[in-house]
Amino acid sequence: MTPADTFIVALADGRQLAGAETGDPRGRPVLACHGLPGSRYQQHPDPALARARGVRLIHLDRPGFGLSSPHPRRTLADWPADVAAVADRLRLDRFAVAGVSGGGPFALACAALLPERVARVALASSVGPPGSMRGARMSLGARLGFFLAPRARWAVRAPLSAVARLARTAPSRYLDAVASQLAPVDARVLARPAVRAMFARDLAEAFRQGAAAMALDLALEARPWHLPLASIRAPVALWHGAADWLVPASASRHLAAAVPGARAHELPGEGHFMVFDRWAEILDWLRE
Repeated sequence: MTPADTFIVALADGRQLAGAETGDPRGRPVLACHGLPGSRYQQHPDPALARARGVRLIHLDRPGFGLSSPHPRRTLADWPADVAAVADRLRLDRFAVAGVSGGGPFALACAALLPERVARVALASSVGPPGSMRGARMSLGARLGFFLAPRARWAVRAPLSAVARLARTAPSRYLDAVASQLAPVDARVLARPAVRAMFARDLAEAFRQGAAAMALDLALEARPWHLPLASIRAPVALWHGAADWLVPASASRHLAAAVPGARAHELPGEGHFMVFDRWAEILDWLRE
C-alpha cells in the first residue's frame, strides 16, 4: 500500500515515481533532490521552516530508491524528463530546485535541460564532477566509492549491500559509523535526536529495493557528466562547509566556476551536514 503522505506519478514508459510534499501547499514550489543514499523522506526535521516562508517542498525518490521504479540504463540527463512529468502532474509551470550532496548533479541537470521551467537552483554540499573533489581529509569510504563505482560496479555491490542491511536494520549504528569518518562538527549534527529520527526513516526507505540504485548513482556522478553547465541561465547558489570531509569544498568551487553567474558560499568550520543549520537561509534565497 502507498503511504498516506506519498503520491505516485505514472510515467509514459511504464515506470512510476514517488514523492512527498511538505511546507506550504500553496507556496512557491521547490523540488528537492535527495542525497546519496536517500529518499523522499530525506527532509529537514522542522517543516515549519518551509511553511513560514511560503515554500512548497516536493521531495522525489529517484529511480530505484523508495517507491520509484528502477531505471538501470539511466543517465544524469534522463532525470529532468522525470521531473518534468511530475511538474506536469502537479500543474507547475515554473519551480526552483534544491540539491543536497549527491542530489546536486541531478539538480544541475534540471537547470541545464529544463531552462524554461527551472527558476533557481540551490546546492548544499554538492558532489562535483570527476577531478573536482580534492581534499586531504576526504573520507576513505567516499574515495573508494567514487573510484570503484564507475570502473567496477561489481566491486561495490557486496559492500553496498552490507551498508544497506546495516542502514535498514540498525540505523543508529550506521549513523555512528558515518560520523566516525567525518569532522567533529558533523558528528555533533548527526547526534541530534531529530536528525537521527529523520535519517532512520529515510534510510529504511532509501534501501527498500536494495543497494543497486545507490551503486548506479555513484557511477553516474563519478563519470563525466556530459551536462551543458555553461548554458545554465537560472541563478545558482552553492553552500559548502570548509570542514566537509565527505565531499570537499573544492567541488562547489569547481561548479561555481563552471556555471555562469553562480555564487558560492564556503563556510569556515562547517561540515557536510551544515544544511540543517542553513536550511532557512537557503529557502529564503530560493523564494526570492
